Amino acid sequence: MRNVKLLLIGLFFAAAYAMAGGAASFVAKKSNTGEFAFSEATQQAFLKDCSENANEWVCGCVLGRLQGSYSEKEYLRLDAEMQRGDQDYNFTSFLSDAVTACDKEYEEASSVITEEEAKTYVDNWVKTTKRRDFVDEIPPQLMEAFGKNTARKIRGCVYDNIVKDRERFVQTVMEEGYPEDNKMWGINYALDCIPEKFTPEIEKTFIKLLNERGLPKSISQCIMKSIKKEYTMKSIFAGMIADKELFVAMFTMYATKCAVE
Repeated sequence: MRNVKLLLIGLFFAAAYAMAGGAASFVAKKSNTGEFAFSEATQQAFLKDCSENANEWVCGCVLGRLQGSYSEKEYLRLDAEMQRGDQDYNFTSFLSDAVTACDKEYEEASSVITEEEAKTYVDNWVKTTKRRDFVDEIPPQLMEAFGKNTARKIRGCVYDNIVKDRERFVQTVMEEGYPEDNKMWGINYALDCIPEKFTPEIEKTFIKLLNERGLPKSISQCIMKSIKKEYTMKSIFAGMIADKELFVAMFTMYATKCAVE
């Protein structure tokens, strides 16, 4: 069932989270944002994995705290244990506290984007970003979750909503920062554009994805049927934003039920 949990997170959160693994993944998922010297290779590996899903500044801050408390040998051992699922309580608690502290430092250190700066950015974005290019640049996870045609429609809808309401765009930039600095930027734009109902393409993509992860077609179809009875596509997406773990647990329950029927 662990694989089903990870799959459902990726499928229904539409690129919101990529599972990196180990300590770097823990930092990425946790973050909104006397020293030992780790080798260059270890530092770069941590920063690479962590910054795929979290703010680079926060990742660097946590790395500094790690080097202040753990030798490289200790860190590599504990990280390997995390990747195997054998988490050390003291180590994960340290990481959690480090992320919280680094997030706070980043928020305090980050300069507030003024309305004038946001307006300048928005004007430049609208002038330089063509609709066709925006639609064609589909994130892989979005493609995997919805299929090419539906993903393109979502991207087109997001672009149109951004352009037609610049005041909202400006406000979003002021509140959430610049899109390129925040992987979860403008999630409400995406929510506005998610199809209300499951399209045939989404159903086909979902079943195919489950098959590729090792679930029989009959179970995949059963899961899809069960989900459709209870939710719309848009309600699933909204629910995952509100409480990801609750929805993953519910989907896992469907998978368990279908497996024993």
